[in-house]
Amino acid sequence: MPEEAHIEGGPDKDSELLGRLKRHDEDAFDELVLRHRREVYRLALRMTGSAAEADDIAQETFFRAWQAIEGFRGEASLRTWLLRIAANLSLNVVTSARVARREPGGLSGVEPAVAPQAETRLLEQERQERLAPAILALPDRQRLTLLLRVDQGLMFKEIAQMMGCTVGTAKANFFHAVAGLKRALGKVSR
Repeated sequence: MPEEAHIEGGPDKDSELLGRLKRHDEDAFDELVLRHRREVYRLALRMTGSAAEADDIAQETFFRAWQAIEGFRGEASLRTWLLRIAANLSLNVVTSARVARREPGGLSGVEPAVAPQAETRLLEQERQERLAPAILALPDRQRLTLLLRVDQGLMFKEIAQMMGCTVGTAKANFFHAVAGLKRALGKVSR
């Protein structure tokens, strides 16, 4: 389950924040950023593989949300809306750049909830070193679907809504992403 889901208040807090945001309450905006910045940053980092790009995308996500809050109809949760903005910005960066700008360990920048023992830490590092490039090599829509499902814990219905596709297409993207990872990781381990 995503870390942000444990924040006090959950969806009810977002509903209250939405009202304050629509009244242009800057303190509410600060709360919104604090509540959702890790998820937004993490998605952007996993999509682009670059901490610098992820920082820019996270800032741009919240800037755009602030500018467009009046038009937010509430058909999705604030969290889903923010992730959609971040996903679209990430896809734009990845699609337009197509530059292999990868920082060493770029995808391992997310800290684990509990500090693991040395052996576990080494195994996790090895797994990330193999997994991160395999995830980055997936086609954009497959990578986004995988990250939204696994990292963000979204349901296929939410993913389909965010990506403007059917639930079946979202499931197919996920299936192909997992199959692609299995193939890529199978090649690495031989």
